[in-house]
Amino acid sequence: MSSEDNVRVVVRCRPLSTELEADQDICVDLNSDGRTIRLASREFTFDRIFGLDSTQAQVFRESAQYIVDCVVQGYNGTIFAYGQTGTGKTYTASAILLNSFDHIFDYISKSANDTKFLVRASFYEIYNEEIRDLLCKNNLKPLELKESTQCGVYVKDLSCYVVNSVSDLTKLRQLGEKQRSVAATNMNRESSRSHTIFTITVEMIIGNDSKTSSLRVGKFNLVDLAGSERQSKTGTSGDRLREAAKINLSLTSLSLVIAALTDSKATHIPYRNSKLTRILSDSLGGNSKTLLIACIGPAKMNIDESLSTLRFASNTKHIKNKAIINEDTKDALLRRFQKQIDELKHQLELEGDVDMDNNDTNDANNNNDDKNGESNGKPMIPNEILEKLKSLENKICFGGENLIEKAELQQRLIAESETELQERREKERQLQLTLELRQQEFLRIEETYGTLQEEVMALNKKLKKAFYFLKDAKSELSDTQCDYEKLHEDLLDSIRTANKEIKLTNCLINHYIPDSKLEIIHNSVAYNDLVGEWQLRCIAYTGNNMQQKSIDQSVSQSQTNLDLQNVYLTYNKY
Repeated sequence: MSSEDNVRVVVRCRPLSTELEADQDICVDLNSDGRTIRLASREFTFDRIFGLDSTQAQVFRESAQYIVDCVVQGYNGTIFAYGQTGTGKTYTASAILLNSFDHIFDYISKSANDTKFLVRASFYEIYNEEIRDLLCKNNLKPLELKESTQCGVYVKDLSCYVVNSVSDLTKLRQLGEKQRSVAATNMNRESSRSHTIFTITVEMIIGNDSKTSSLRVGKFNLVDLAGSERQSKTGTSGDRLREAAKINLSLTSLSLVIAALTDSKATHIPYRNSKLTRILSDSLGGNSKTLLIACIGPAKMNIDESLSTLRFASNTKHIKNKAIINEDTKDALLRRFQKQIDELKHQLELEGDVDMDNNDTNDANNNNDDKNGESNGKPMIPNEILEKLKSLENKICFGGENLIEKAELQQRLIAESETELQERREKERQLQLTLELRQQEFLRIEETYGTLQEEVMALNKKLKKAFYFLKDAKSELSDTQCDYEKLHEDLLDSIRTANKEIKLTNCLINHYIPDSKLEIIHNSVAYNDLVGEWQLRCIAYTGNNMQQKSIDQSVSQSQTNLDLQNVYLTYNKY
């Protein structure tokens, strides 16, 4: 059984921080439909938007509970919190984890009596690209990532504890939280300096008959990512700066993986760029039901970081996973435990048969040495078997109503509801005070409204006048541009005509003036400004000369006409 669906993405916007953002404006706009958010003229749509007044129980119920329900049905499920440092990722993740503990064991208690469960948990962190076991006291030695065809990517030598109650899981979480890497920055007093992953494995066997019973294994990962940050805001240096560099590097690798998964042309998914992306390889684009909780702050000072988080979340929602129910897993611990229990019960039956066969002989030989309740026919072997059997059975949870745990759960839910109610009342009181202050401010502004209105009217008149000036200037500029283009074309035409005349003149000179006489003409020519012509100096024509010139002209007229035709042909060629 398989199902293909997109990664579910929700956004949670925390209230303004009273310490760092008391004087800041709110820059986010949440739509009443509970799915749309606007920031810096950008609009994003997600599966769910949780506003400033959202509660922990509401976030779990309307987003994370679906993933936990899938896990107890045999699917892999992953929830990871992403966002800028100081936006409440760990606060949100912790509440989801505690609610998940309750939900898992509540499901177990309400299951059929023929269903057996085995619940295991592990808790580790990725700090400076090294994996550290948070449930091991001596966790200085980094662990290695391995990969196999049966288990996929896993952490070698990671401690894993069998639990059978909510209190067991809570103790493991508290133990791990004490050892995780945190430090103070300008943005957060207890900033997470590592990515933490809490894993719960739920194995279940449905049915008492070993031949017809079915085995399912659900694996739940809650990933609390370290916050993305800028050094200029967090004020990190030294070790903190090196930690921030590693954090940002792994988050960049995560962004590259998501970009490749949402790109239809991508041929390679860079899961191996960091340990974080290798661990999440099955949760992003693989066999898992996945939920991303993007946490943002509403303050205007963090608008760039919030916008980056929303873009990351928007890209993530396009990733498709193909989740399948994990059935008949070969390495399931519950199957091995059940087999050992059956073998121990069989041994007890054999020991019981031996005792019955030797009962008469043993009664005859019994004496006062049997005061401790041990006979020669009943060795310590059955007691050892019973202890082993009890130890194994204690690790297995059986379906059925657990009234004690149910009562404890109800009491805890009542206490949480009262706390949430008190918080809501406090928020209402704060909102009432804010409303009163704004009403007073409105009255003060209303008194000066007349003056402001007059000023606005005067500014509107100036604006209209400036607009007309601008319109006239644009029109004048357009006319000037047209005149310039026309003048430019006229000049080009004049240049073309002058070039033709020059070429014609040069052709005439080359045909009719010998080179030897050209220098004499150059030295004797002068431009007459009065008549506007070039004239040769010291030239006078006498009568004989004029007559001779006329005769010469008539003799060579035909030749001249021929030469002129050649000249004009040459001129037209140019």
